[in-house]
Amino acid sequence: MIFSKTTALLALASGAYAQSQYTSTGTAAVAKAAATALTLSPTSSVAGLTFDRFVQIWLENEDYSAAIKDTNLAYLASLGITLTNYFAITHPSQPNYVAAVGGNTFGIADDSTHYISSSTKTIVDLLEDAGVSWSVYQEDMPYSGFEANYANQKTGANDYMRKHKYVSQYQHYLRAKVTDKSFPSPLMSYNSVTSNTDRLAKSKNFTMFYEDLDNNKLPQWMFITPNMTNDGHDSSLATAGTWSRNFLTPLLSNENFNTDSTLIILTFDEGLTIGTNQIYAVLLGGAVSSAKVGTKDNTAYNHYSLLKTVETNWDLGNLGENDVDATAFF
Repeated sequence: MIFSKTTALLALASGAYAQSQYTSTGTAAVAKAAATALTLSPTSSVAGLTFDRFVQIWLENEDYSAAIKDTNLAYLASLGITLTNYFAITHPSQPNYVAAVGGNTFGIADDSTHYISSSTKTIVDLLEDAGVSWSVYQEDMPYSGFEANYANQKTGANDYMRKHKYVSQYQHYLRAKVTDKSFPSPLMSYNSVTSNTDRLAKSKNFTMFYEDLDNNKLPQWMFITPNMTNDGHDSSLATAGTWSRNFLTPLLSNENFNTDSTLIILTFDEGLTIGTNQIYAVLLGGAVSSAKVGTKDNTAYNHYSLLKTVETNWDLGNLGENDVDATAFF
């Protein structure tokens, strides 16, 4: 389902934003909702074939050729395995996020609003069936389970963005402008997630990430995305590289995050240049043996490899989509 610009404007004018579609983004409304928002921090200890924790960190919109030359991203590459033949699935951003958790783009070829049927399974279904805990952490998401976009209430800058065209109520107050920005949460397009209160409660912000970290309550499967400045979308490659190094460096030495069985992948959603779509991807963490640190892997991988790697590691079965024939990292 796609909401056109006209439909969105009419909906805003009539006050017809349903809670399940657009969450109010004003300061007072957010504070009220945050006070009662459910947050869950499940843990588990399901042993994996190669690793016991899988962490995905995504940045936005950069070619491999440029990213690998960034000083900070090159430094992080030196700490792990550089995947020199890794590709995004398509353009623009949203179908890549959708594909990474569902094994298919499901015909999505734009950044408009889409609601994928509740009968469509994602990696979440496989993880839960196997008892593997999971959470999604989004920087500057105002509260757990928030389903809309959220602008900085002081500056109007894009912080947390759910990928679609919509009319931000906050921005409407300022300039009645329709926005089209990036979508850092891979699960919010799936009705099987947004219609489930417990699943929404596992989509959390960075405040909860650090609370879970300090309390040793991080899950076994994580998807982490920074805000629109730190992921490079509204800033620069250098900004994304600096954030990545500053974020990961202390975590790599934190036993609550990085054990000898933690596998981390740092990558991008898509390339900047329309064409080959080759992107930077580096494997980090304790699951990378010392013999592999600083090496390169020239095997062909893509975002479907994320699913295949997890499915193989925990013997989850598959989604019956493009994950079936994908190549796992190990």
